Amino acid sequence: MRQDYKTQKDAVLFAIDVSSSMLQQPPASDKKKSDKDSAIAAALKCAYQFMQQRIIAQPKDMMGILLFGTEKSKFRDEPGSRSSSGYPHCYLFTDLDVPAAEDVKSLKALVEEGEDPDEVLVPAKEPASMANVLFCANQVFTTNAANFGSRRLFIITDNDNPHGKDKTAKSSAAVRAKDLYDLGVVIELFPISRGGQFDVSKFYDVGSPGLGNFCLC
Repeated sequence: MRQDYKTQKDAVLFAIDVSSSMLQQPPASDKKKSDKDSAIAAALKCAYQFMQQRIIAQPKDMMGILLFGTEKSKFRDEPGSRSSSGYPHCYLFTDLDVPAAEDVKSLKALVEEGEDPDEVLVPAKEPASMANVLFCANQVFTTNAANFGSRRLFIITDNDNPHGKDKTAKSSAAVRAKDLYDLGVVIELFPISRGGQFDVSKFYDVGSPGLGNFCLC
């Protein structure tokens, strides 16, 4: 029996928070299992390992990396595309696609060598709008992986309450999350907590006015 084409492919977009706290180095420790990397370095290493595994095991799958909270903004330079100014503090480091050699090389340089010639890992003075982050992700999935049966957005952050008491911003994010949900995109949260607690009830948990109904925590 012929397998449905849509079930054969997976598209994963990493959305990684670039903030001062994510860039902060962990305190020195003599423990062998203690963290040696900043949260952003650990997240990028995870994405790099994921990319390598997919190239070997699932060469037709797509992957992309969206950095948010960055001082610089970049989406695409294609004619007729929404300009980077439309997604402030969002930087599409690797567009959603089957990983090419250049994608692997650029990510490896950033992860292993710490090479950041474009200064993409410079946090913005103000946080990114999560509604913009989710809308940007929506555009990426819609244009690049319309026929994929599995589409997943991995959000990696240490900020459990990105919009504080701003109910309007939370509501806008929830609307964009629902748009992704309706598109068939699964949002998965990978919270980072160091020395404190990541309180998912503030924004990401089920029942909250944020992304709870659409996010797997």
